Amino acid sequence: MKKNIFIKMLTALSVMCLMASCSEDDAGELTDYDISEIYGYTYYGTINASSGNTLTPALILYNDNRCDWNMSVHGMNNNQFYYFAVKNSTANYTMYWFSAENAAACAQQDTSQASMTVQLGINSLSEVVILLTSDDLTNVSGMTNTRVPMTKQNDIEQNTEPTEIEYDEEVEDVTITIPDTAVSARWTGSSSYTGTFVYMVEDGNGGYLAKGEGSSGTDSEGNEITPLVEIEDTNSTTEGTAAITLPRFAYTEEMTIEAFEMTGVQVSEDSGILYLYLPSTSVEGQKADGTTITMNELTVSGKLENGILTLRSSFKPGKMPFAIVQVFTSQSE
Repeated sequence: MKKNIFIKMLTALSVMCLMASCSEDDAGELTDYDISEIYGYTYYGTINASSGNTLTPALILYNDNRCDWNMSVHGMNNNQFYYFAVKNSTANYTMYWFSAENAAACAQQDTSQASMTVQLGINSLSEVVILLTSDDLTNVSGMTNTRVPMTKQNDIEQNTEPTEIEYDEEVEDVTITIPDTAVSARWTGSSSYTGTFVYMVEDGNGGYLAKGEGSSGTDSEGNEITPLVEIEDTNSTTEGTAAITLPRFAYTEEMTIEAFEMTGVQVSEDSGILYLYLPSTSVEGQKADGTTITMNELTVSGKLENGILTLRSSFKPGKMPFAIVQVFTSQSE
């Protein structure tokens, strides 16, 4: 009960804060901009996180049902939401954002299932102000309860046609458990495996923002690139180790990560099954445009059983607060 009262008080204060920022005409009255007047326009803002990082988020409301929020326009952070908005007062709204797996809850306007609750004040068609009052999704410090002015980007064309959110219910994660009886071993499998992979974008709260079939994109001639995992035996005198190169990941045209290598992967064996494991680390990689990107909180687990390689990797690229999970399955030998 006390928590509900606190949330209501916080929301009320947030609305008052945003109302105070809305533009006034010559008579001193607030201009009542309708939310539909900003549909399709892209707005940039600035968030200073406690970590010292400065984020440049982007917001676009395509229509009354779909929006995109990019935590940093310089990284792989574009996140797609379903939403609905409730008008509070003059040029002031509360928006409820839902991840793809809760699209039905959005349609039913079930606010209890919202991933994020955001207050929106429209100062003018050139500037809006947002205030995140509830976040069950990102856990980004410096964002919640921080008033963020955002300016319309006139060099970006208006777009009221959002891309479809890819959310394949049939895509599932896997758990690879290494038996306690497994012992250190050399990698005796193949040095390369072709196959397919699926991906999931975790939402930080046990759910998913997106799920789909993975792709390595196309080559310079437009031919599909077959996903490839390479494994090199790097056994030392004290333990079995390997170096693994993950497949190229073409998430979107703007967000493509080239194949990258990780070393120090532990190799073990039990009952004829080879296991791979890499505890959390960070690895430098490269995007398709040539810029460097860090894969943070990178973990890998895998097994080679009956000639089939199953490899699960998870990492947060750049400043992205959400983990991308990839599950690769090789073709049979």
